[in-house]
Amino acid sequence: MTIDKKTLASLAEHLENAELGAHDVVKITDAHPRLTIEDAYAIQDQIRARKEARGNKVAGYKAGLTSRAKMKQMGVEVPCFGLLFDYMSIANGADVKTSELIHPKVEAEIAFVLKAPLRGPGCHVGAVLAATDFVV
Repeated sequence: MTIDKKTLASLAEHLENAELGAHDVVKITDAHPRLTIEDAYAIQDQIRARKEARGNKVAGYKAGLTSRAKMKQMGVEVPCFGLLFDYMSIANGADVKTSELIHPKVEAEIAFVLKAPLRGPGCHVGAVLAATDFVV
């Protein structure tokens, strides 16, 4: 990692406060240009711990930057993964409170609901299919 524990905690608090207050922030890499992917996941882990301390639970994971074109645009070579929490779910037909969102938009997503855990690296497509309960 390129950042110390104090900076790590400060960045996690900064980003989570932006979500809680529904306001945007400048990219943290503007102030910390040497952040690594390991740093980013460490910040995510801190945010996860903060949310779990308030009683939120991880409900799933999200893959980002999955298209080659977007990876090239962002200067990365592998997708990234984020956490989805229980409070992020909206019931079918319910209103979306856009005032609680930073940049509201609609984006098509595919979700695999699993009936068995997956482990990697080297997870084969056959293992994914066998572990999949259904897709939405």
